[in-house]
Parts: sequence; C-alpha cells; structure tokens
Amino acid sequence: MRLIILLTLLLLSALSISATNVEVELKRGNHSQDSIRSALVRSQKIVDKLVLADKVQQTNVLHVIANRYLELFMIHAEYDARNERIKALGLAEQAEKEELERSYYEYNSFLYRSRFGYIAWLSFYLNEEQIETVKNEMTENMLLLRYAAFMEMLPQLTNAEKQRVHAWLVEAREFSMDFIARRKMQQMFTKYRGRINNYLSACGYEIGNASAEQKARQLREIN
Repeated sequence: MRLIILLTLLLLSALSISATNVEVELKRGNHSQDSIRSALVRSQKIVDKLVLADKVQQTNVLHVIANRYLELFMIHAEYDARNERIKALGLAEQAEKEELERSYYEYNSFLYRSRFGYIAWLSFYLNEEQIETVKNEMTENMLLLRYAAFMEMLPQLTNAEKQRVHAWLVEAREFSMDFIARRKMQQMFTKYRGRINNYLSACGYEIGNASAEQKARQLREIN
C-alpha cells in the first residue's frame, strides 16, 4: 500500500514543479452553502489539532480535508438516489436485488478511490504521525478508545494478541473514514468488535465474564 501511495504521489507531482508549491483549492462544485460550511467547520477542528505553524500548509490541509468531506457528501447522496431510482423501476425481486448489489459495488469502489486519493494528498503536506491524528480526529478517536477498553478489560493479553486487536481496529478506522455520521462509524467499529471478540474467545478468554466485570468496575468508579 505504501508503494502504491508513493507512485500516486509521483504521478500527481508531475503536474507541478514542486509538490510543496501545490495550492489546494476548495472544490465547491455544485455543493450547497450548508454542505461547504459543514465541511469547513469539521475540517478546521481537525486542522486545529495538528497545530501547524505554516499558514499555507494550514490552508492546504484544510482544503484537502474539506474536499474529502464534500466528496463523501456527494458519494453517499448519489448512492441513495441511485438506489431509489432502482426501487422505482418495479423490477422483479431477483433483478432488483442484482441491481442493488451492482449499485453497492460501485458505491464501495467510489469510496475506496476517494479514501486512497485522500491519504495520498494528505501525504503531500503531513507526516505519518500527523496523518494518524487526522484519521483519529475524523473518526472521533474511536480506535484509541476501543483499544484502551480492550486493554482494560483484558490486561493479560499477549503482545501478539494486542497487535491483532489493534490491527483490526485500525482496519475499522479506515472504513469508518468513509462515513460522516457518528452512528455509521460506531456500526463499523461494532462490526469489528464482534470479530475481535470471536478471536479472543477462540484464544480461550471468557469475553462475557470479562465484559461484565469491566462494566461492574466502571459502575463502581461512577458511584
């Protein structure tokens, strides 16, 4: 994946004498003023967390992130509209199912390309640690919170088990970045939590008991 990103950056840099001189424009397109305002507000909160000293860098990163949000607004809206058109056709059950599956495949393809290009553009202006901050802020730090919860629930995990849990949560975060609503992000992390629970159960841990004990400790701390 790192090699692919580097190749993409080389391709993009061919359009400019120097990547550091690239000025990222806000892609307003046909987006509503409310959508643009929402994208900028969300993006500014993330940029503030980076504490960037250079004003040009701040603006470029702000626009890269805002453009990602605007692109997500469009992809999700077009997916919903496309599905509504399919359902309005009055197709036979199997035919409608196939069309909806094709729509879903196209939808995920758009999201993947959007996410890949987004990380590539961030790499022009930010280092890996800063990009990690952007990813965490976009997903409300769910990776860090969920990982800390697993560590608190099962402090006896081996290093290999910890690495496996962390890797799955990283994967959940990558997919969560494709969503805007907090509920959708939580659903993705919940999906991966189930996968992690199954893995840890197979490793011999009593997840049900450990979870109940964790909740009891949290209640005692509150009281």
